[in-house]
Amino acid sequence: MYKLRREQLSQVFLHSPGLVNRLVGKSSIGQKDTVVEIGPGKGIITKILLKSARIVIAIECDQPLYSLLKQQFNNCPNLNLICADFLSFLLPKTPYKVFANIPFSIEGKIIRKLIDAQNPPQDCYLIMRKELAEKLAGIFNNGLFAVNHKPWFDFEIFHKFRRGDFIPKPQVESVMLRFYKWTNPLLPESEKPLFQKFVTNIFGGGRRMRQNLKREFSPDQVTELARQFKINLHARPRDLSLEQWILLYHYKYLSLRGVPI
Repeated sequence: MYKLRREQLSQVFLHSPGLVNRLVGKSSIGQKDTVVEIGPGKGIITKILLKSARIVIAIECDQPLYSLLKQQFNNCPNLNLICADFLSFLLPKTPYKVFANIPFSIEGKIIRKLIDAQNPPQDCYLIMRKELAEKLAGIFNNGLFAVNHKPWFDFEIFHKFRRGDFIPKPQVESVMLRFYKWTNPLLPESEKPLFQKFVTNIFGGGRRMRQNLKREFSPDQVTELARQFKINLHARPRDLSLEQWILLYHYKYLSLRGVPI
């Protein structure tokens, strides 16, 4: 049952306590923190987190494995072990951090649940596929997800793994993606819905910027924007910098309020 469930979720497991200890040690997790762990598996990460954090909330969906974890960590008062599907789990309303090795098959859903939550984590470390991590973080270009979240979150590849670090060995390369909330965000939190709607509308269709900008601006404005903000009108939306996206947003909305840019 356990093996079948893990195969369905495409989940692999770290086997070196030393590596886990180094990763947690490099993180921002400290003795005052509440940490959420998603899919603790056999508890190799849980054991290190319990020594490093004030409270660990571990969410395991597999009933037999939950029972084994409960027995293994029976004498750990700072562990809150929950048998549940994380995608249905209610996130804490107080500050928390996340450190987890998540299933490849639902990693996108997990990240969206965390980052779009009413109370997202202060700091988050997730083991996941390298290809998706680079895409979400906008490492090589700014896709829709990256642009929609970078004004409020910073993204980085925290660690690159070898395939031999896991059991079973994954067929793809894996990394630990870190994202955390900016202390001073680039835009007010209250403007997030408007900014994301604006960006999503311009991204729509994936055509060149000359066509896409016309979704929000007049032809004369498009010409002026290209000149003023050095936008290549033959480029795709993903080719623009975050600074250019924010300038476009300011031009559209701050000018309507009479605020100079």
